[in-house]
Amino acid sequence: MKKLLTLLLLTTSIIICGQEEKTAVASSKNIEAKVTSIKYSVNSIKDLENIQWDDVQSIFETNKPQEKIAISFEVDLEASKYKFKGSITVSDQKINIDSLIESAKKKVKSLIKISKKYKN
Repeated sequence: MKKLLTLLLLTTSIIICGQEEKTAVASSKNIEAKVTSIKYSVNSIKDLENIQWDDVQSIFETNKPQEKIAISFEVDLEASKYKFKGSITVSDQKINIDSLIESAKKKVKSLIKISKKYKN
């Protein structure tokens, strides 16, 4: 009886001490992410012509107004006769995103014109 009581007491103490204490995991609610640059790499002129400019602006909406952002466009026509490659990059502060996108549109149009010359 003494051995049984000792065994029961020992088993109970091992089980109680062996339990893991559940701790609350602290999660951060102030997660901040920012995108400082984006690059569009395409292999056809049609892809450059079909850029959704509103989506480009929404990518940078979480950035602070004074942060510098950059947008790059690259075309690689490996299937063409001349294997044309070209790229442009525009950058400015986020506060000037409207003028940055207008500048990017103009430069993409010129990149499309140049690319069409070397398409075949």
